[in-house]
Amino acid sequence: MDQTTAKDSRRDKRRQAMLLAASKVFMVFGFDHASMQAMADSAGVTKATLYAHFGDKAQLYRAAIEYWLEQLPEPKLPIQARGGLRVCLERAAHELLLQNQHTASHTLTQMVLRSNRIAHKRWRQRFLPYQRYLEKALSRWARCSAPEQAAIQFLLLAVGSLDCSSPSVVSKERLDTAVEMFAQAYAKTT
Repeated sequence: MDQTTAKDSRRDKRRQAMLLAASKVFMVFGFDHASMQAMADSAGVTKATLYAHFGDKAQLYRAAIEYWLEQLPEPKLPIQARGGLRVCLERAAHELLLQNQHTASHTLTQMVLRSNRIAHKRWRQRFLPYQRYLEKALSRWARCSAPEQAAIQFLLLAVGSLDCSSPSVVSKERLDTAVEMFAQAYAKTT
């Protein structure tokens, strides 16, 4: 490893450590009550170092939200929605549950719940792969005349809210209920 690469690696690790420390403070105190001094103390750096890396508290908050959004696992959904509708819905529900159980999801939810700020607009993008997959799955069923709208409705049933203003905990029971409702509503009956 050359000197430039080693220096970049140390800088990236230091930045990550500051983001992790700031995230903990935002989770406990929320945006309004979190102080740059508390975050600097938690990270083991000076306040000046935080300001040098992030500019101000709002930029640090956005950087922390962005960091955790990037840590969320990508859903392992196939490009084509194959199989019966219930199978497709269960596949999407399973991936939603895995994402919700990830540390990044927990951290994001806690940060957003304790802050009176609307998080980075990428919040909603985390649901786009699910929405696209569900649209493909639902478009194969004649009983579903508006697959885009139905995909969003499924996600709302499954996760409660797509907005960061009111994130909720996703449970297996909630996901199972959404799958059952949509399978009954749109799958072909014999």
